[in-house]
Amino acid sequence: MLKAKLKTVFYIALILFTFTSGCSNKATDKGNKLSNSNDFSVPVETIQVNAAPFTQYIEAVGTLESPETTELTSENKGKVAYLNIPEGEIVPKGHILTKIDDSTSSAEIKIAKAKLKNADENYKRMKSLQEQGAVSKQTLDNALEELESTEGEVERVESIQEKTTITAPFEGVLSFKNVSTGAFIDPGDVIVRISQINPLDLIFSLPEKYSSSIKPGQHLDFSLSDENDTSKIYSARVSTIDPYIDKETRSLKIKASVDNTNKKLLPGRFTTIKLAFKKVDKAIFIPQQALIQEGDTKKVFLVKEDNTVDLQTVKSGQWTKDSVEILSGLQSGDVIVTAGHQKLNAGTKIDSKPHNKIYNMNLDIGLTPEKK
Repeated sequence: MLKAKLKTVFYIALILFTFTSGCSNKATDKGNKLSNSNDFSVPVETIQVNAAPFTQYIEAVGTLESPETTELTSENKGKVAYLNIPEGEIVPKGHILTKIDDSTSSAEIKIAKAKLKNADENYKRMKSLQEQGAVSKQTLDNALEELESTEGEVERVESIQEKTTITAPFEGVLSFKNVSTGAFIDPGDVIVRISQINPLDLIFSLPEKYSSSIKPGQHLDFSLSDENDTSKIYSARVSTIDPYIDKETRSLKIKASVDNTNKKLLPGRFTTIKLAFKKVDKAIFIPQQALIQEGDTKKVFLVKEDNTVDLQTVKSGQWTKDSVEILSGLQSGDVIVTAGHQKLNAGTKIDSKPHNKIYNMNLDIGLTPEKK
């Protein structure tokens, strides 16, 4: 019995010794890990910030319009005797488009000119007789009045005949014709529409806050897509700024002039416009994801020379699609953390690798590098 009790006590003592030894080893391992914690580095992504010049652009949608479009009509009633309207083509100024039958006006001109000849001869005879005292001054005045009246009649019928020929008032592209040879037309009937296409007007609107940034003569770019959906860039210059703000849209209407010497651009096309309104010599932009928001304060993790980080308070400026301008708190050459900062504290050692996006602030919307 005593043997059994001693045996039990022995086993209990052995178990306690084993447990105590194990705990001691674990504590030792934990202590070793803690002692090596200073060598642990948190993996992060970083970029080096750089100050660079940039131009900020306003983007808008515009429409190409003809600066002058005219619906050509007939002022006379008659039959279309001649038609030369190449639809969709460009014609020069003075190009004869239509002739109305002028046989009636031609006959009227002959009659009027005959009356004018008689009136002129009668006036000369009356003048000679009046100088001889054979007729009164009133008779001479009546002859002069008749002469002037017939002169006016000749001018009237000649004007009618001139208007039977309709020409292009300026170089432009023709729309579809509305008449055919042999058709009868009345005064006011539209024959064809002609539109000037060089230069063209580019019409667009901007929010009123940009009104002080836009000046006549200012350069702008606009893009159009071709049949392959490839955008092509064209240039224009601001020509006119509406002096009134639209009350409903609070926007400013602007007109720019587009050189269309090659006649490839047509009125009515929609365009995307980029207009420079602000230029800065040096500015620092960083990815938005690098910012840490603490209440109203914005901070970034700044990488120090010993490869540890420190929290740096910064002041932000304008925001673009993916980046934010830093007005103060950073300088060119600083390295900041862009990813992995959730695991960081001030003083944490890092293992850095480049930012996963090749960051170029000039690729962001609204920013374009200056040409040197």
